[in-house]
Amino acid sequence: MKKFFALICAVVMVASLAACGSASQTASSAAASGSAAASGSDAAKFVMLDEPISTEQYGIAFKKGNTALAETVKGALDEMLADGTFATITDKWELSDMSCYEEAQVTTPDGTEEIPAVDSRNSLTLGFDAEYPPYGYKDDSGNYVGYDIDLATEVCSRLGWTLNLQPIDWDSKDMELDSGNIDVIWNGMTMTGRESDYTWIGPYVDNSIVLVVMSDSGIASAADLAGKAVITQSGSSALTALTDDPGDGSNDANLTLAASFSTLDQTPDYNTAFMNLESGVDDAVAVDIGVANYQLASRNG
Repeated sequence: MKKFFALICAVVMVASLAACGSASQTASSAAASGSAAASGSDAAKFVMLDEPISTEQYGIAFKKGNTALAETVKGALDEMLADGTFATITDKWELSDMSCYEEAQVTTPDGTEEIPAVDSRNSLTLGFDAEYPPYGYKDDSGNYVGYDIDLATEVCSRLGWTLNLQPIDWDSKDMELDSGNIDVIWNGMTMTGRESDYTWIGPYVDNSIVLVVMSDSGIASAADLAGKAVITQSGSSALTALTDDPGDGSNDANLTLAASFSTLDQTPDYNTAFMNLESGVDDAVAVDIGVANYQLASRNG
């Protein structure tokens, strides 16, 4: 009987120890899980500084004198505005707050020799930066998509034209247009300061140049970027905002700001710029607000 009682006690003790071990493991796992969750919630995020460094407007750029083509494209865009298609596309890409197509006109610099209309035209070749979301980029399926591509696709559909998508090196955009390799630069193209360089349809987007930093950087304003490395895209409006000197003092604040940086780095595309920011190679990205909004939404999760 004593042996049986001892055996029962041993069984109970083993079971208790097993339960205690299981509870300990559960508590340990929960603590680890909680720590991981806390770590995730505290992870640095991309954030936009409050004050833009400049404001500007986007337009659709044709070779100087190609007014007839611009008027034809604008006619289709006007139809899209009237029947709500323009607004539908703009809403899809979450750019409604920036849209200003109601102000758009076709403008050609004075004294420009006009390029004759091509009555037999049946296509439009669109030049764009393939890494400039949300205006034009390659999606995960390998397709070219974007706000401007959607607008151009609808224009060509209404005109009975084929749309040819031609990714270009943004630094070479003028050469591509002048040589006839493309018919139009339609990809978040800044009008401001370039009014005399192209025949335009525009403006259609109000844009701002902003600065993006990491949330744990301690950078709260542009003044905090003194001695820091800032990066932007080569040939971009952000680069122009930080380097252009019109000689009348109108951009002195930005020139002074840029002079305070340790470096103003350039990269061919903004995806690389944001990777540099995340890895700590650079401390801030100077970028168009539409691109910044897209990057923050996609990278912050």
